[in-house]
Amino acid sequence: AASRICRASMIVEHCATAILTSCLFFTQPMLPQQLPPFVIQPAMAATPSAEAQAELKKGFTAVAQGFLGTADTLLTKSIDEWRRTQQPADELAVLYKTRATIRQRQAKPELALADFDESIKQLRLPNSRPDPAEVQRTYALRAKTNAELQRWSAAEQDLNEAINRLDDLDAVEATNPFLFLERATARSRLSSWAAAADDAKQAELDFKAIGDKVRRLNAAADGAIALYGAGDLAEALEGMRFVFKNKGNPASNNPDDIPLLQELSRKDAELHLAYAGHLYSAANDKAAAETQWESGCIRLEAYVRDGADRKAEEEALSALDAKRADESGRLEKARASTVADQPLNSDFAARLNGLDPQSPYVTQRPNAGYFWYKTSEGEIERRDPGNSPAKVDLTLSCGKFRSAEWLAQNRPEWPPTLRTAVVEYATAVPQKAIVMPPKGSAPSRGEVSFGGDDLAPKCDASKGLCDESYVSVWKPLKKALQIPK
Repeated sequence: AASRICRASMIVEHCATAILTSCLFFTQPMLPQQLPPFVIQPAMAATPSAEAQAELKKGFTAVAQGFLGTADTLLTKSIDEWRRTQQPADELAVLYKTRATIRQRQAKPELALADFDESIKQLRLPNSRPDPAEVQRTYALRAKTNAELQRWSAAEQDLNEAINRLDDLDAVEATNPFLFLERATARSRLSSWAAAADDAKQAELDFKAIGDKVRRLNAAADGAIALYGAGDLAEALEGMRFVFKNKGNPASNNPDDIPLLQELSRKDAELHLAYAGHLYSAANDKAAAETQWESGCIRLEAYVRDGADRKAEEEALSALDAKRADESGRLEKARASTVADQPLNSDFAARLNGLDPQSPYVTQRPNAGYFWYKTSEGEIERRDPGNSPAKVDLTLSCGKFRSAEWLAQNRPEWPPTLRTAVVEYATAVPQKAIVMPPKGSAPSRGEVSFGGDDLAPKCDASKGLCDESYVSVWKPLKKALQIPK
């Protein structure tokens, strides 16, 4: 500090005085107007040394390659150096935010939250000149950590900040249905049902606009539950029926979509159970309620069995990958059973279509990190690791939903009125044995008939006309299920 003062003042004879003054300044802080006239405060920090910049680059490289422990250590050193050399606040904010994301991935949410707090503190300083998009993203990331810690009010506030700043982003980023869906979750946990329903609806519309059918249906399922809590039963039931009728439409060859499809399968099954509770409690329709409950039980059991099968296969394939790596020295992923025996799924066919044979689209393995390349100069970047299959609770069954205590603890996003309706049904109607239909069978009756004739596709008997869904879906299903005309 003293040498900087000497260089700034350019008055050699003042150096001794400057050293004394700087010592007094650091031991007994003085207001700017109290400083002697010859002490010049530095206008800007010195550029970090080449060594410090190289260390920072190593830290970001470690982040990209997934070496989280190394990245945490290197970024901590960089943060200390940036603070010591008084670098700009917006640069420090980026470093804290990056370390927060690492600690988030290391399952250290409390430490991550502290870093996000410091990042936002730095962004708010008067001398900070951050990119508006950086501010918006930091709030969005902190909201995830607050949600993980179940600090729902704080999560909602952060999401408010993030959503209010969407207009600061470019046109592509300004449409972000994920933020609305996350805020819908936070508001449901705060029992703000109407606001949660509005957010879920906005997310559903945005997902529809970008062509994401799976996430649209998941958002619709969340919206139906929130609408029920808000007391808008007609819209809530219509939302449930929409999910029932459209759950089979989404299709994807991207294995990263597997957890989304698993989530949709679970939500659809549980909506059948919720609908059964409503039909019994509010509509006094025991027969229809039993039909829905049976379908919910079958769908939920199918979800659990599928999750167990996927987990077992992935563990076996991972062991095979490790064995082959030991034998060949190359780390390559074996293909999933769904595509392993297909002749058109060979390495040659993949390359002929411009695909890396290790691409998840070829192997059909989820959570597969593979490399892609920059189109300009630079190092190879590792692709995002992708999405792991859902962590399926293998003990989950419709029997769990018969307990008020279990529902309160495990489905807090369900409004109390809906939980009460489900328990009323469970108390009055004994649980029947779950008979799983053979694989490839037609859907269960509750998946095509939702209680009453109001939802069945209509035919105009006088004109002999039926709507399209009757001809293509309903008529053959009625025949398969032996539903009377």
